Amino acid sequence: MPAADSRDMTDPFGIGFVGAGFIARESHAPSVEYLPNVRVAGIANPTQSRAEAFADTCREEGWGDPAVYDASQVAALVADPAVDGLWVTSPNHTRVDVVKAAVDAVADGADLQGVALEKPVARIVDEARRIRDLLDDANLPHAYLENWPHEPEIAETRELLWERGREAGRPYLARSKAEHAGPHAGWFWDGRRQGGGALTDMLCHALAGNEFLLSDPQVEDGGIEPVSVDADTATLKWDQPAYAEQLRETYGVDFAEHLVDDYARATVRYEDGDGRTMVSEATGSWCFVGAGVSRDVELLGPEYSGQVVTDESSSSVFFSDEIGDASGWAEKQNATSGRMPVAGATVVDGGYVAENRDAIESFRANENGRFDVRDGLSVVRLCMAAYRAAEEGETVDLRSTDLSGYVPPPARE
Repeated sequence: MPAADSRDMTDPFGIGFVGAGFIARESHAPSVEYLPNVRVAGIANPTQSRAEAFADTCREEGWGDPAVYDASQVAALVADPAVDGLWVTSPNHTRVDVVKAAVDAVADGADLQGVALEKPVARIVDEARRIRDLLDDANLPHAYLENWPHEPEIAETRELLWERGREAGRPYLARSKAEHAGPHAGWFWDGRRQGGGALTDMLCHALAGNEFLLSDPQVEDGGIEPVSVDADTATLKWDQPAYAEQLRETYGVDFAEHLVDDYARATVRYEDGDGRTMVSEATGSWCFVGAGVSRDVELLGPEYSGQVVTDESSSSVFFSDEIGDASGWAEKQNATSGRMPVAGATVVDGGYVAENRDAIESFRANENGRFDVRDGLSVVRLCMAAYRAAEEGETVDLRSTDLSGYVPPPARE
């Protein structure tokens, strides 16, 4: 991104959200409380009642006084003088259209400092490339909102292991597991709108996190290249009649007509400049039954290892069945009685404050975020390679396989 006149870091910064779903309401908007001179300035969403409720929460919590727009008014949101950066958290199938509308608004004179896109950046490789090209051609800074590398425990584990273990040799194996009981909105269960199933929803986190851990902090591109992918997918739980009926009643999703994976596993092999092999093992599912999200992250090297286990908490509460209809408070909580963990400052521990601070500071400096849309494209490419490997039952060679035009089975009409 060419250097231009950067903004004063103390200037107010207004975030405009496209999408008023869980990730915007519960993770990104609350993070502004920790970011000086940052506020929520606008919200565009197809359901106006949800956008208004989100705006009311922002006002009540002191996060800002956002204007509310219809989903078709992205250009108006971008042109709002109070909006400095666009945070795209809308469903995956809308991403290209939203970015195109933003770019057109800037071409028409709107002043926008940057565009940040929630994971995954798009459904397929072609869409991710289209988004990258739109933003680059418009000379708009961009950021990829993947929270795992920004989480303090993961970032600190990486820093310590690389710093203290470098003399012994680079790490060679990263493992991540991410599971919960299933998404909280109907579009996630629709492979055509979401772009896939648990693989794209969960493994995009784990694959990005593993690559972050294996990458050398002292080398710009991490010093590694993905060379091959093996994978498996399955539908283990949600195609059973009782659960399929639950999805039909709750979200209007017909699993019998459009089956998606609720379990996925991928192994990515990397090589460094010397031709040595590193391995990323990622597993994810929508089949976990427990208190919230279950996740393990591990990094192994020649004389060291590190682990981050995030489904354990030193604090917990208990509710009996007598008050079992209480509302949930934890992400992906799928029970309302029994013992539940109490999370602290989730937006801090979950990396949302750090990733938003990085995006805002980068945009103010007229630069891309630490992780940008190119990184998002790389993750989408790994996900598509995993789907293809699972579909064909063969290893995908990333150095020779063209994934242009590839659409995974859950996303096909």
